[in-house]
Amino acid sequence: MNYYNLRASLLASAIAYLPAGIFLSPMAAAQQAQVQEGSSDAVTLDTVTVTGVKRDASDATLPMSTVVLTTDPVPAPSLDPTTEIARQAPGTNFVNFGRFGESYLTIRGIATLGSALNTLDSTVGYSVDGIPTSLMGLNAPLIDVEQIEVLRGPQGTTFGRNALGGAINIVSTPTDGTRELRFDAGIGTNGYGYVQGTAGGWLVPGTLAARGAVRVENYNGDIPNVIIGGEEGAARIGAARAAVRYTPDDTLAIDVSGQYTHNFNSNPSNILLQAPGFPVSGQDRHPSNVQDIASGTVKITKDFEAARFTSLTSYQDLRTSSLNDYTDSLLFGAAFGLPPRFFANPLTDNISIDQKERIFTQELRLNSRDDAPVQWVVGVNYFRSAYDLDQVMQTTYWPTLNGTIDNDILSQTVAIFADATVPLGERWSLSGGLRLAHDNQQLDGLYLSNGYPGTVPAFAQTGSYSDTYPTGRVALSYMWTADVMTYGSIARGYSSGGFERTTQYAPYGIATVPFEPATTWTYELGAKAKITDGLRVNASLFYNDVSDGQLSSFNTSTLQVVFANQDYRSWGVEAGATAVLAPGLDLSGSLSAIHSELVNVTPETMAAGAVEGNAVPQVPAFAANVTLAYRFSVERWGLPGEIAAMVNYQYVGTRYSDIANAGELDPYSLVNVRLGWEKDGFNLTAFANDVFDVRPVSYAIPLSPIVSAAYVGRGRVVGLNMSYRW
Repeated sequence: MNYYNLRASLLASAIAYLPAGIFLSPMAAAQQAQVQEGSSDAVTLDTVTVTGVKRDASDATLPMSTVVLTTDPVPAPSLDPTTEIARQAPGTNFVNFGRFGESYLTIRGIATLGSALNTLDSTVGYSVDGIPTSLMGLNAPLIDVEQIEVLRGPQGTTFGRNALGGAINIVSTPTDGTRELRFDAGIGTNGYGYVQGTAGGWLVPGTLAARGAVRVENYNGDIPNVIIGGEEGAARIGAARAAVRYTPDDTLAIDVSGQYTHNFNSNPSNILLQAPGFPVSGQDRHPSNVQDIASGTVKITKDFEAARFTSLTSYQDLRTSSLNDYTDSLLFGAAFGLPPRFFANPLTDNISIDQKERIFTQELRLNSRDDAPVQWVVGVNYFRSAYDLDQVMQTTYWPTLNGTIDNDILSQTVAIFADATVPLGERWSLSGGLRLAHDNQQLDGLYLSNGYPGTVPAFAQTGSYSDTYPTGRVALSYMWTADVMTYGSIARGYSSGGFERTTQYAPYGIATVPFEPATTWTYELGAKAKITDGLRVNASLFYNDVSDGQLSSFNTSTLQVVFANQDYRSWGVEAGATAVLAPGLDLSGSLSAIHSELVNVTPETMAAGAVEGNAVPQVPAFAANVTLAYRFSVERWGLPGEIAAMVNYQYVGTRYSDIANAGELDPYSLVNVRLGWEKDGFNLTAFANDVFDVRPVSYAIPLSPIVSAAYVGRGRVVGLNMSYRW
């Protein structure tokens, strides 16, 4: 469902349609500080390894800007994992529209200009253990995760298309035979609660290892519905993961894993920002948004004398469904100047959306040995997505929101890639990669009218789109000392073209034409340094030159949705630091400042709201987070165990909802705190997320000077977590 449809419907009658909207420990910021185990006064920093570049690489010498988030100790599971990842990596923003498959990420000012045109229309690559997924897989529960890697800048060499601004790679806990039995549980306000069990170890010592985790989670919601009663914003989550590793000898490893997640929420969309007591919902039915993901992976690794061979095979079955009221009574009442009850009819203005996507990937690659002087990887990759959309629409206000849509989109990509790092003497290193890919996408669409005036009885269409393109990166780095590195890089990114999934013009009997791909040249200068054993810093400057960014917007003159391409630029600075101030006392923080602007605005995009110099939508001008964590023993006072305390501050600055910059979002600050006691594998922790109940707004668009439609985030949650390892 394209979010400009509501705006079309309301402007046709004077209003508009918009799209719908882990707890990672802030102690687990990039390059997390740790006190060396077994020492009371040693001040050291952990070595951080990044796997998202298709090989194990030390972050300290990797010539790109990164943020690595870990989950040790594992905190309370998050209801909104992708939101938390974005806030922990300044310069990253998650635009949460509530309904699964519609939300998207931005990094470094590179963003979707409006709403995502299909599930593969993304500027940020997202993968689990190196296996890419689509927008249908965003914000899924994270279970048994070791770390999250945020790689800034185009990642076309290893991730391929649609990693225009960067990539996020979720890394699962390895099935390496480590013995672990763990039980976690928690309770909190608004019905929050969860239970999780984790087990791992050897089934056959040295040969067959297994690992598994199961979680259930609940939240009752915190947004009152003033029309039909009850609370909205609820969540119910179930997740399970199992994995086995077979190692018959030292050269061969076979990993087989499977995962299933179920994610339900009742997040309301398009609620009135100016409503007394905001946030309150005026919908005449409680929203229902569901995401189900089943996936399986087989990874085979074989070591040879000169190289390592890896085969990675994966299948994902992603399904989402939503049923929502698209005429929030408070919003429409304020817009039309009528009593809200006038719009409270649960039999009208409902849209049901069912999406299915089956993704198959196969990658074969060769890596150099870990001790080779030249580190390299070469490989081939095949990606196949079969997407189905079934959409039943019945509204009062606009032709394109009536009837039935049945669309199938088949996308296939074949690619070859190579990447290498070559030392040039003792201090210089040259690294670079190239990927050559071929995309093919086919559309098979069918529209059936429900008799709404102005629509054709039925319309069928087919189409195809293909493209062959290179992506790549080259970087030159210099080691001033063993602990200080600077680098410069140039990267080429690509976001694929294709077909808009809702075929907006089908109700008029007009075929959908494919949208064009977007490309970028990104230039970056950066530095990483370990100042002392207890202090590590990093900083980078970047400039993005994006051509043909994919735009979807609404033309107020023609009352039509516009699909076009728009150039834009962004540039800025990122910086971060991690310090061990004293044994057990860690301080970490990071920030980003980004300027973005539209350039080369054409009459077509100008009619859709674009203005030369306008900011790119959903790009925070400034963002930062700071975490102070302290762990100390209480045995000196005659008490058992340790106390662990943490305070985390997150700031997200001003950003705009739309390309016209009509919807300016206020900056906000969040504070999270945690205080726990640990002893012999037992942990009891009190927590408060969003201490001051800020309720951040992820999207808001003015429909008039005094009426705005908004999507709001979750509020304060206070509770108690318990875990036990044995």
